Amino acid sequence: MQLGTQIIYVPMHADGDINHPDCEAGFVTSVRGDTVFCRYWSKYHPNELRTKANNEGTPLSRIVEKDTVPQRQVEDAIRDYVL
Repeated sequence: MQLGTQIIYVPMHADGDINHPDCEAGFVTSVRGDTVFCRYWSKYHPNELRTKANNEGTPLSRIVEKDTVPQRQVEDAIRDYVL
């Protein structure tokens, strides 16, 4: 996992189902050990980040790599809000 890798956060109660309504799509901003720091897309405002000021630490074991938006959208978000 590296900066810009698209991911799905799968909460424990979703039992590995990446289509569960509580799963969240986002992308990696950094990795430290077993913690992946991510930004997540808003479920209520498509194409917008849920938070623009901070990264959220997520256990590596709860993340699945999956593209959900065009990579250009991720690159723009990284340029505008991460770097």
